[in-house]
Order: sequence, then structure tokens, then C-alpha cells
Amino acid sequence: MPSDELERLLAWVRERSPRRVLLQAPPGLTEVAREAARALGEMGVEVVVSGGMCWGGCDLALREAAELGCDAIVHVGHAEFVRSPSIPVFYLEHRYQNYEPVASLLPEMLKALEGYRRVGLGATVQYLDLLGRLAEDLRRAGHVVMIGRPSNHLRYSGQVLGCDYSTMTSLDGEVDAHLVLGSVFHGLGLALISRKEVFAADPHSQKVVPLRETAEKVLRKRYAQILAFRSCRRVGVVVSVKPGQRYFGLARWLVGLLRGRGLDAELVVVDEVRAEDLEGRYEALVNTACPRLSVEDQDRFRVPVLLPGEVMVALGLTSWEELLRRGFLSSYPQSWVMESWTSSALPESPSPSEV
Repeated sequence: MPSDELERLLAWVRERSPRRVLLQAPPGLTEVAREAARALGEMGVEVVVSGGMCWGGCDLALREAAELGCDAIVHVGHAEFVRSPSIPVFYLEHRYQNYEPVASLLPEMLKALEGYRRVGLGATVQYLDLLGRLAEDLRRAGHVVMIGRPSNHLRYSGQVLGCDYSTMTSLDGEVDAHLVLGSVFHGLGLALISRKEVFAADPHSQKVVPLRETAEKVLRKRYAQILAFRSCRRVGVVVSVKPGQRYFGLARWLVGLLRGRGLDAELVVVDEVRAEDLEGRYEALVNTACPRLSVEDQDRFRVPVLLPGEVMVALGLTSWEELLRRGFLSSYPQSWVMESWTSSALPESPSPSEV
């Protein structure tokens, strides 16, 4: 862990003087979490380690912390996502400082970007401190490089999340291609909602992967799930209790929409959206939790797991082409799904306080 990041954590703890802290980290950063736990313990802070999964900044363990009497949460590996949490949270982002793995991948990036002069550049939070240097290297090679400003759930220029690419989609009209510094997972999310070619440059695997063809395959599979949904009658509308995925108003609105169309729809509350908990109870599911569950985890389910925008297509309230135009993932969940532009037969949209 960078020493300055550890110092910021310790300064934050000294300022707030918590007695007990819940430490949350994804499996790949357990050593970073242990280093933080040791430092906190030496300050006299009791550390409780969360043993649950940690999918992102949306997945704050607020309930667990409150039930255990924790005064704060230290959340490792992600940037701030949930606004105004009920318990103070320090985001230990664990940003990489070594540029060498990126520099060694530069020849492959330049090869992939041949023919694309204007490039949109973004990165996962771990690589953000290296983004400016990469941009300069690409410019020296003759590219026009653009980095988008933060909006929605994003906190930094050029930052990308698995569910939010607004820093990069805002550049779609100005660039020829996008380059995401990070994993194929993050690059694919952008490829699903951008009509431009997208390349994922992964310093860990030392590979640069074009993702347009993969995205097209995913979208064809998604359309097949929409067609399958049309023959289903018993539908579970899933709402998550995770703080950054809890869209209860949207889920209730979708239940009303489906019932209005004659379907037997129920509201189902979960923490983790798991096939083994839901199989056999419904012929189809509507997912208002993490949108990437419907992409990466669909094969785990034997029933369609549709996103809200896909439900609109399945019900004939909008077209597949319109969903793609507006953005396959960007339709989720705060934007046009909530608008009553499709039909006067739609139920009243939930108020912002419910969403």
C-alpha cells in the first residue's frame, strides 16, 4: 500500500477517534486489508474484518457495522459510491504507483490503436494516478487523447466503474475509439453501451483486448433472454438491500407495470442475487440490483434475468434499437426507464426519494 495512503487513513482515524472499525475488502486485496488492520490495531482501534463478499463501493457493510457497534468502516479497493452513509467511511483506494507494467504494455496499445487518432482514455480507480502519464505517452505517439469529467457515481476524471462509464460515453461524439486501463470486465461494460471500438489494456495480464465483437455477442444473448421473457407469467422483481444497489421505488414501479400487463409479479428482497436462492420460484426475474449480474451471471440462472430497460423491450414499450441507442447499461436505473414517455398505460413513476 502507498505510504501516503496509509498516512491519510491514520490521520482520518486520529481525527474521528473510532473505538471499533469494520474493515471491508475484496478477496484480491486481503494483504492490503491486513496491513491496514495492523496499523489500526497499533493505534488501539479494535478491528472487525468483514467476511462477506465486497463487490464494489455500492456494497458497503453498513448494517453489519451498525449491528456490531462499529463507529466507522474502512472500505478497501473502491472509490466513494454511496452518498451520505449512516456511518463514516474511509475509502482506501489502493492506487498503483509503479508505471512499469503500463509502460511495458504501451507497444501493444499503440498497435491496437492504429487507425484511431482520437482516443478516449479511462481507468479503474487503482490506475488513475498513472492515467496522466499514459495520456502523455499516447500523445507523443501522435494520438489526440481525451479524458472525461466525472458525473453520476464517479468521483474522478477518467474513472470507470462496472456500471458507470459516463466519463467516457460523454466523449463518444469526439473520439474514434476508447481505451480502458484495467480489466476486460470494465472494458466490456463500456463496449456494451458505446458504439465506438473499445480496447481493454490490462497491465496484469499484459494484454490489450478489442471488445466490440464480444459486446455484440453479449447483446445477441441479451436479446434472446428478452424473447424468452415474453412467454413467462410468474416474475420475481429483485431489489437488493445493498446501500448502493437499493432501488426499492424502481422495483415497486416495475411490479405495478408487470401486473398491469397481466403478469403474476412479486417483489423479492435479497442481499446477494444467487440462483440457488431463487431457482424454481419464478419463470423469470427482473434485476434492479447490480446491472452486471444480468450480463456476467445470466448463465448461472435457468430463467431470464432482465434489466429494467430490457423489460420495456419485452413488453413492447420501446424497441431494442432504442434501448441500444440510449445505452444498454446506461438505461439503468435512474434515467429513461423512470420516464413515462413510452405509454400512457404506465404506472406513475416513483418519486426521487423512493428510488
